[in-house]
This record gives sequence, structure tokens and C-alpha cells, in this order.
Amino acid sequence: MEIDPLADALPPRYAIESDDEDEYNPLTTQRADHVPIVKIKVKGQFTTGCPLVIASGPAGNFWADGADLGEQQGAIFVNNIQVGFLFKPSSTRTVVLVSEATTTLPLWSMNKYVNDILDHLQPSAISILDMYPIQSYISSEPLPVHEAPVRYLSLRNTSLDPFQNFAPPNILQSISAAFMSAMNIRTLSSSYQSNAVILLLPSPEIPRAAPSKLLTSRLSRPSGDQAWSVEMMVEVNEKLFGVVGAKPSGTWALRSTPAGSAFGLSKKRQNLAEVGEGSMYI
Repeated sequence: MEIDPLADALPPRYAIESDDEDEYNPLTTQRADHVPIVKIKVKGQFTTGCPLVIASGPAGNFWADGADLGEQQGAIFVNNIQVGFLFKPSSTRTVVLVSEATTTLPLWSMNKYVNDILDHLQPSAISILDMYPIQSYISSEPLPVHEAPVRYLSLRNTSLDPFQNFAPPNILQSISAAFMSAMNIRTLSSSYQSNAVILLLPSPEIPRAAPSKLLTSRLSRPSGDQAWSVEMMVEVNEKLFGVVGAKPSGTWALRSTPAGSAFGLSKKRQNLAEVGEGSMYI
């Protein structure tokens, strides 16, 4: 079918051929000027060059409830919504970031969030705690839920026995992947040599897709089946600090969760959240 290029009306949808990619696209709904603006604000004073431990999402909140982090020292805001809680435990030189404790970042905000944090803190090395879904994990030897191991990814040839590699063709589509990708790019593009490791707790639940908007609403608590054993968390806590060359801030111990708290981030820490102001693939 021939189309008159001078016609006032747009061509019918069936008349758009595959080689018309540079012309009118009827499926395009978002213009470039509608791309959301991302503004990152970091509150708190931290020495650059320290190791950085990042605890993300439900796994990070569960770990934070049993870790000795002390008082909150800073916060990270994305478009005036708090996304990160910053701690500096007195017993270690490591900075700790509890990320996405009360909300989940959309894909369009991840890259700037990650790079602004790395630019601001300039960590000597980073370790990240997250989780992977057991039921969708592809493996030649499927394991029962109760036997699923902690898995890990590392930029360097690191062995973390008894943990197991997070192997292809499995992928991560979370803020952890964004941090790992950014660290890898920095290592390849300069003399900046630093390691980055992700520890992944096994989860029986399939993670939700990233939201299209950044919301202030709090996340629901994880189910009872998603509670990890104290023995596992003690070992994860040791590795989380050890891989960045630091000692743990203390022994991990499960604490009770006050009513109204988010994923185990204590009510005291939630009140301290107002410091200063009230898909990535691997």
C-alpha cells in the first residue's frame, strides 16, 4: 500500500513496515521530554575510601534487624523520598547502607542512584546482601527449598565456601546488579581497582517487578517462610564484612521486630530516618 507523505492524517497502523524504524512509530507513547528527572541527595558526613556494605530489600532489612549498626548517621533521598539509611558502626571502619528499606526504586532511577552513591563515598570495596528466588533459579541439580545455598557473584576470582556461585543463565534485575555493573565499569575504564561481591540469600518467593513510579508507601513484611536461620545469617554477616577487608560490627543476633517497623528496621531507626529532611541486568 502506498502512503502519501503529504497527507494530513497519520498512516494506518498496518501500513507501517519493518523498515520504517526512522519514521512514525505508532507504539511510541513516551517522548524524550517526559523522562523522569532524578535528584539524589545524600545527608551525613562520611570519610571517603572506606569499605561499603550494602543491605538491600527484604534480605537487607532482615539482616539489619540482627546487625549491630548503632545510630543512623545519614540518609539518601531520591526526589525527596528516603531510599537509603546510612550507618557508621563504631567497631568497624565500614560504612553500611540499608537500601530500599521502605520503598522500591523504579528502573529509571537506579543508574543515577548508584553512581551518585559511589561518587559521594568512593568506597575502597563493596559487598552487597540481596536474595534470589529459589523456584526460578536454573540449575542442573535442583535443590529442595530447605537445602538451597547462599549464592554469590564477584568481580574477582573469589571463593566463598561453603557458598555457591550464582551461575549463568540466571540473571539479577535489582539494585544489586546496578551496583555491580557500575563498579565493573569503573574498574575497566580507569586505574580504579576495587572488588565488589554480592551475597544472595535463598528466597522461596518470586520478586516483584520494579515499579514504574517511586512511592513513599511502605513495603509489606516478608512471609514467615522467608525468615533465614540464625546460623546462616551469622556466617553471611562474617563474609559480608570479610570480603571488603573489614571486621564485622558485632555478632549477628535475631532481635524481636517492634510492631509497625519495616522489615525489622527498628522503630528507633525509623524515627532517625529523618536526617536533615523529612532493569539493570547481570
